[in-house]
Amino acid sequence: MYKKILIILLLVLASCSSNRQLAKLQSNTESSEGSYFHPKAASHFIRGMLYEMRGDFKSALLEFNESLLYDSTSATIYNKLAVQYINLNKYASAEKILQKAIKNHPDNIESFETLAIIYYHNAEFDNAIQMYKRIIEIEPDNMEARYDLITIYMARAEDLKVAEEYEKIIEMGESNSEMRIKVGNIYVKNEKYDKAFNVFEKFYKDNPDDERAYLAMAKLYLSQEDTSKAVDWYYKGVEYNHKFSSCVEELRDIYINQKSFDEAISLYQKLIEKDSTDIENQLKIAEIYFISKDTLRAINRFNKISETFKDDFRSYYSLGTLYYQQREWDEAELNYNKSINLKPKFHRGWYMLGLTLMRKNELDRAIDHYTEALELFPGDFEFNYFLGNTFNQLKKYDQSVQPLLACLTIDSTNIDVISALALAYDEMNLHTKSDSLYEVALEIEKDNPLIMNNYSYSLSERGQKLDYALEMSRKAVAQDSTNGAYLDTLGWIYFKLNNYNKALEYINKSLDFKDPSAEVYEHLGDVYEKLGEKEKAVQYWKKSIELDASRTWVQKKLNKMLE
Repeated sequence: MYKKILIILLLVLASCSSNRQLAKLQSNTESSEGSYFHPKAASHFIRGMLYEMRGDFKSALLEFNESLLYDSTSATIYNKLAVQYINLNKYASAEKILQKAIKNHPDNIESFETLAIIYYHNAEFDNAIQMYKRIIEIEPDNMEARYDLITIYMARAEDLKVAEEYEKIIEMGESNSEMRIKVGNIYVKNEKYDKAFNVFEKFYKDNPDDERAYLAMAKLYLSQEDTSKAVDWYYKGVEYNHKFSSCVEELRDIYINQKSFDEAISLYQKLIEKDSTDIENQLKIAEIYFISKDTLRAINRFNKISETFKDDFRSYYSLGTLYYQQREWDEAELNYNKSINLKPKFHRGWYMLGLTLMRKNELDRAIDHYTEALELFPGDFEFNYFLGNTFNQLKKYDQSVQPLLACLTIDSTNIDVISALALAYDEMNLHTKSDSLYEVALEIEKDNPLIMNNYSYSLSERGQKLDYALEMSRKAVAQDSTNGAYLDTLGWIYFKLNNYNKALEYINKSLDFKDPSAEVYEHLGDVYEKLGEKEKAVQYWKKSIELDASRTWVQKKLNKMLE
């Protein structure tokens, strides 16, 4: 009766997915001496399993030790003891127990698996490798052990051993396409070209319908700088299936790099012969004409495509981009408009049309454009950013704040946005806000020259923290000594520090690297006034007013000087 109850209990517990050991114990109810498994050993084992399931590993350890007193030969009990030691972070004790288990049962897979885990945890990789190799000797089709062994080789960057293990799996018929490509690529990386060839060739023979086979062979030859054979393999792929797009694109890129434009065009013409309805191939020919600087043919080709595929936005977008690169802004605008009329939610078209309007310096139209774009793409980072920047250019600083703040809700660390918003606050005399933003920006990029320049100039204009401003300005100039704006800022800070000779040196130097501006001319006039050279002061103040008649304060200085 006792034995029947025990067997039923074992069966119930063995049904739990976490109790694989109980199932083993039930299926092996005889000891090594041929007698039935001792009931008390089983009873303690069951209690140990229950404690383990509750997370009470110390009590589980005691029960498994008790179980071992009644059956000192059970590998299952030894393995469970080891697991408890591991749960209690007593790895050395677990290792000793497992070594005893292996001595009694040299073919017990689980003991080797648990030992391998211990060795891996302790970074004893050589020992872990030996455990996995022993498991594979006992059970060659144990894929889990093979993949664990590969994981260790990967961690040690032993690529060739990884490849060798993968090849063994391939020989067993347990591989997939990705594995075979990975093996070949490892051999290529390590310049084992013959081995790579054997792997890729077999993959190609087994999988002629897989584009990756042709790409792999082509890249094998490219790695050996044999472009001719690589081209042959790309062509082989295209001839087998004209929809092998990667083969087509990589072959095209080779021709373009070699400036073999006729071959690239011929490639796409052959594809068009097989499928004249694919606009992509038509567009590629036009693009190749443009790359080869045959602009007239490119334009004619794009126009022909737009006539054939009247409802497709792509030819118009490509034409717009061609004209944009040619700086023909009106034609670019016309074609970008056509592209977004055909595809209203074409983000890139809206983006490029906005840039075109800004290039035309039609900033009010750009404002309207970005406002309309944000109705289609609410909360879009780029359109908010350009809208804010365009308001800044129009000196409508109060209107730039909202779109720039919207950008910061998307990317709070974007330096360009922070800089633009700080500039707006600065111009609005909200210096507490602008200074705070500049400091945030410098925390993100402590040596950003644009931020340091803008911040230092703002401080100099207010006559505040001039030593700090000077330090930042010097750093900015050190990073870009040919930036006229940075040189002017440094000169102006020296002016504020009453070092007029240094101020003159740097402000004059700024004119070597940037077009003169009303602001720089005003600075020069102010410096010359302090140096007592009134005629030169008058000369530069006049130049400042000529460039910007709105600078009424300069006119006042000039009038006072001329009294």
